[in-house]
Amino acid sequence: MTSPSPSSSSSDKDTTTLFYHHAAGDGDAEWEKQAQRKRESVNALIPPEWRLSHIPSRDEQRDATSYIRQFLTQREIDITEGMDAYDLVSLLQGGKISSVEVTKAFCHRAALGHQLTNCLLEIFFEDALKHAQEHDDYIAKYGKSTLPLFGLPVSLKDQCHVPGVETTMGYVGWIGTFEGKHGTGKEKKFSSEIVRELRQAGAVLFCKTSVPQTLMAAESFNNIMGYVWNPKNRLLSAGGSSGGEGALIGMRGSPLGFGSDIGGSIRIPAAFNGLYGLRPSHGRFPYQGMANSMDGQNTVHSVIGPIAPSARGLKLAAKAILQQEPWYHDPNVVQLPWRDEIEKSVLDIIASATPSSSSSSSSSSSPSSSENNSKNNNNNNKEGGGLCFGIIRDSRVVTPQ
Repeated sequence: MTSPSPSSSSSDKDTTTLFYHHAAGDGDAEWEKQAQRKRESVNALIPPEWRLSHIPSRDEQRDATSYIRQFLTQREIDITEGMDAYDLVSLLQGGKISSVEVTKAFCHRAALGHQLTNCLLEIFFEDALKHAQEHDDYIAKYGKSTLPLFGLPVSLKDQCHVPGVETTMGYVGWIGTFEGKHGTGKEKKFSSEIVRELRQAGAVLFCKTSVPQTLMAAESFNNIMGYVWNPKNRLLSAGGSSGGEGALIGMRGSPLGFGSDIGGSIRIPAAFNGLYGLRPSHGRFPYQGMANSMDGQNTVHSVIGPIAPSARGLKLAAKAILQQEPWYHDPNVVQLPWRDEIEKSVLDIIASATPSSSSSSSSSSSPSSSENNSKNNNNNNKEGGGLCFGIIRDSRVVTPQ
């Protein structure tokens, strides 16, 4: 399978050379041939029965999310669309649904989505299904599990080193190497700390997603896999630099994924694809062993964080990682567990700041009722109620126009 051919429409003609890879020929540079070989080797890992016989042009079919549903069974649609990560883990922990069934459903959807959006850089479905079977075998023996991500398929941005899987980060020069270096002994053997902890939490890792080479971009394009298109409108971008995660999760090809962020690389794809994303503070989650294009740049730290279709999916991921006590394995992580009492205090503040329908209707009835509401608001503020937002208009260095 190759990348989708550009359509003959005017909207595609102008972007052909920028966004599409042609088949490498005798006149092409060696790096182009190397990129094509890598691309074809990744796409060849899609099972034949999941390959599309016809890939419509972007003008012909803009919405990939609805298009791929015709190739899925109703059961696969129910699993991938009807439940979020929280629901799935609740069922998986009690053996009420099979990890193999869930993993296969998301692998199938991811494979279909990739053929329309170029969202994946590495595929390891077979390995994922083996791990899923191990989880099912555990349930068959013990009946239940308390692991926070037990049996849940999780996708990763291609900055994460997964044993047995290459990490190119979109660089042709990194193919067959460890972060561009030959003969290190770490090639396909090294593991990022976040990978170790996710597996320790019970996650089933199944793919790595596309990024812009060098990362620092608000859209995702590299010379290996091409441009990552938005699954809801393939004429638009999926964002960046965690654009592959955004596209994949946006079309429900993964229930939970991890990206990285400095200046918006989680938040932009989340916004572009209608998702929830968390850019945590530096030192909250383990970053040790992650590939990067800016080693030594410590002015603004890159951090890793979750992306999910629901807010509670983010909470599930955050609690799962912190339960592994990452500060014992990455010295840059602050020793700060999840604090339920802090969460409750914030929720109480939000609840107290939310006006009731009766108070809002009475506030417009008479001047005296407005005075009463003002007194009530003052009392709430004395008790710590009421959210307060501060807005920084500029950085005092650059003033936005």
